[in-house]
Amino acid sequence: MTFLKIISVALLLGAGSAIAEEAEISIDQDIRYGVHERQIMDVYWPEAVTDKTPILIFLFGGGFSMGSKEQARLIGKSFAKSGIIVAAPNYRLYPNAVFPDFVDDAAKAVAHAWSNFRTSAGKPRPILLSGWSAGAYISALVAYDERYLVAQGTPASAINGFIGLAGPYWGGLCAGQPCPHIFIEGTETDWPAAKFVDSDDPPMLLVQGERDNYVDIGNLVALSDAGSEAGVDVFTKVVEKRYHKHVMWDMGEPGTEVRKVVDDFIANLLND
Repeated sequence: MTFLKIISVALLLGAGSAIAEEAEISIDQDIRYGVHERQIMDVYWPEAVTDKTPILIFLFGGGFSMGSKEQARLIGKSFAKSGIIVAAPNYRLYPNAVFPDFVDDAAKAVAHAWSNFRTSAGKPRPILLSGWSAGAYISALVAYDERYLVAQGTPASAINGFIGLAGPYWGGLCAGQPCPHIFIEGTETDWPAAKFVDSDDPPMLLVQGERDNYVDIGNLVALSDAGSEAGVDVFTKVVEKRYHKHVMWDMGEPGTEVRKVVDDFIANLLND
């Protein structure tokens, strides 16, 4: 697929704008995946896209009440340069959304990528679902609670791997504190991502900074234990001397501990 074809296809997928950010990549901005004003995504395209090119979908963090897809800009540009299509969606935030509205949005974004960013033969591309902080929690529910994708008419098998950075996988917490205005009463049974992991689910890579002062390491342990018990391939990395936000910054920087483990995880998945 040529550069011009990539841009043309992406522009047809929604009312977005295409810019040549750098010589090696291009970015389609504000591609619509739903009708709400927050249901848009930026797509970072490598210079060369083949039928083997995978998609990385990355969700930003911000305590379910702040943040935007611009947070993923470094990751999008960096992975596009390495030959991976990156989709960075916005999703609805409090006070205009409560649990599970933002999870529904993420599932809709995944469904859009799965349906539209296909190979020349019309086959779906491998999808790696990732996120940081609140985005990691949302991504984990989409990856492991199949109800969200099924509701969008998309098979749970659309996700080939999950990469979680500093995710509060227990649910019910915002910036480390209970937030009943977002995780409303009566939804508690649907909060913990670990509850939904089973043997058919995708491999997981869970990363957290040793000095994370927002997310208890028990979140990582609970999800990794659930994955191991279900027979899912589980990889974890606790990075020394790194705080909550550092792991997201490091994912976008080639050569860091975080980026190395992410690159290895992706390479192993694609080579299986």
